[in-house]
Amino acid sequence: MNIKDIVGTVKRKARDSRKHRKIQPDNLYKVNTKKLSEGGAMPGVGSIHHTEIDATIDALEKSLGIPLKNNVLGSVGKKEFSGDIDIAVDIPKEELPAFAEKLEKSPLVQEIKKSSVFMTVIDIVGYNAENTKDGLKRTGKVQIDFMPGETEWMKTYYHSPHEKSMSPDGRSSNYKGTFRNIYLATIAGVYQSTRSEEENEHGRPLQQMRWIWSPADGQWWIKREPKPKANGEGYTKANLDTRIKGPFTDPTQIAKNFGLDSADDLYSFETLLAATKKNYSAEDFAKIIELFKNNHQIQSMGVPTELEGDA
Repeated sequence: MNIKDIVGTVKRKARDSRKHRKIQPDNLYKVNTKKLSEGGAMPGVGSIHHTEIDATIDALEKSLGIPLKNNVLGSVGKKEFSGDIDIAVDIPKEELPAFAEKLEKSPLVQEIKKSSVFMTVIDIVGYNAENTKDGLKRTGKVQIDFMPGETEWMKTYYHSPHEKSMSPDGRSSNYKGTFRNIYLATIAGVYQSTRSEEENEHGRPLQQMRWIWSPADGQWWIKREPKPKANGEGYTKANLDTRIKGPFTDPTQIAKNFGLDSADDLYSFETLLAATKKNYSAEDFAKIIELFKNNHQIQSMGVPTELEGDA
């Protein structure tokens, strides 16, 4: 999460206090759901053990009066400890001020910050300090980020595989969900993509038909063209995207659109790697692997060992 847009903070000196400073609503509720992202650490928080998650979220559901447990995102509950908890909340923009007020009034919420999401500090219910390990920060408080948006799509986009020890069905991954999403975005740029022979001065095609993998609202088939300069002489480095088909948010349809066998292929980086190697031409598969390995974020996190040498 980009915290430079944070415009307000609410702190509680005591859990039973109601004399805290109000968040100013004039600037607070400008939520850009097209730029949702995770991150941004709150003070005084630590990890939560998987056995403490249900009780903590149950208490929040009762306090806030909205469903939360079925809308957790990412790796929450899929590994022994979670550094924070991300929860999708399907709340219309005009109702966000009322949601902020609920957070302010809840005795469970110790602090609130707002950027593209609501970042909060929450007391862990049933906190057991003995559940820990070397190098892990445990404070009895956990950060919970409430992320406005379409919940089912966000659960698909922010899906993260289980770690091996926490898998209920034997499926797991050695890689975070970020690897999966970058691989899916790479597929979108290659599979069924066509481009005009004509290029602009930046070496980009004057027209490209392709898929995109949008964190905001789903999978789309688009027409991409370079943006002309205002003076009409040549093109900028920006693109103009015209959405043709979509959004597709159902995992089964997404897999079909990408030429994969089933929604199970979307589970992890490893399942996607196997599915694309099986279903794509050697040329397309090689292009996806090359682009994926050269992605700056993948290089910073570490190229998967499966791609060392021939994939």
